[in-house]
Amino acid sequence: MTNSDWANPYGVRKPYGSNGAGTGDGRDNSANGSAALSADHPLVPWKQPDHMNQWVDVDHSRDELDRFEEDWPTLGELLDSSSGHGRVVVVSGQPGMGKTSLIHRCIHEARRRVAAAAPAAGNPLVLFAPTAGLDNDGRRISVDPDGRSFAPTRLINARIRREIAKKLLLHEFSESRVQAIIAEEDPFQAYSEMSDLLIQHNALLFVVIPHIRWNDAHLRAAFLRTCLSPAHPRIVLFVEVSHGAAETPREVTAALSGSAAVTHLALRELDSEDIWRFSHSARAADGGPHGLVEPDRSSLMAAHDEWKPSDVRELRKVFHSAANALRSAPHPWPIDADALRPHWESRRARRDALLREPILPRPGG
Repeated sequence: MTNSDWANPYGVRKPYGSNGAGTGDGRDNSANGSAALSADHPLVPWKQPDHMNQWVDVDHSRDELDRFEEDWPTLGELLDSSSGHGRVVVVSGQPGMGKTSLIHRCIHEARRRVAAAAPAAGNPLVLFAPTAGLDNDGRRISVDPDGRSFAPTRLINARIRREIAKKLLLHEFSESRVQAIIAEEDPFQAYSEMSDLLIQHNALLFVVIPHIRWNDAHLRAAFLRTCLSPAHPRIVLFVEVSHGAAETPREVTAALSGSAAVTHLALRELDSEDIWRFSHSARAADGGPHGLVEPDRSSLMAAHDEWKPSDVRELRKVFHSAANALRSAPHPWPIDADALRPHWESRRARRDALLREPILPRPGG
């Protein structure tokens, strides 16, 4: 008997579908409009309930989530127009380390807190504006209309505001006032008017800003400073920032240091425990056994020294690939170092081949 009937336990259900979310019961309902499994996608537990079961404490993300919860203000503080500011939550780390998943997990926790305190605050409307989609792909707002050049900061900020405006219009906010906010040239004034509109509707707005590949650290710092402009009462910005291994988290957010409105969460490198933790993120497909047996802990931890995975995205894809290869096995197999090795070696070989390819000049360049 083979195990070919189980869906890959390391697959991630894309949080799209006819009703905007999956069923949350672990079943693959792609035929009914809910999204099928993917080898990789950020976890969005506030929209896709079964993502909560796949969230794993790798790259010290639990420590940063605890930091977020400790620093998170009360609902009264968020809604208080006399406080003078909203919040900016910056999540930094190297590419592929799970920053977007951590942002969505923070939103999930914040949403639960708001729901618990809502009756005492008149049940405020909570709005979510992921300005670059749920996968937080910064290219959607940072590429110039020609498809190749980098967009100027002014245009990027205008696109962010338009994405927020779409969300406000969906909830029947005054179209004339929303259009006036879009047309306002002064960002501080635009978000001040947006804050007034949110107060009028007793609403709280969560905005997600994606990682944008700035040409240098000075441009990035300038953009981060502009993110303080939207931080008016009732507006919370979650900003993703990727950086290289040579930069420290403190250097990344130096432009925001000293602001009472800012919380900085910094993801760090993977360690040997992370591979072991991630192995337990497998979920049983369709509520039944997934055909894999628990691997030996020492085998997986030893794999770290040989494999040295660069990020969480690589972890997920290698585990997913190894599990796929074992679907037709005649009996359950552990996903141990031996099962993972061909898949991380294959990815490494492809990466090395790409690095050896010559860089060709752009057409017309």
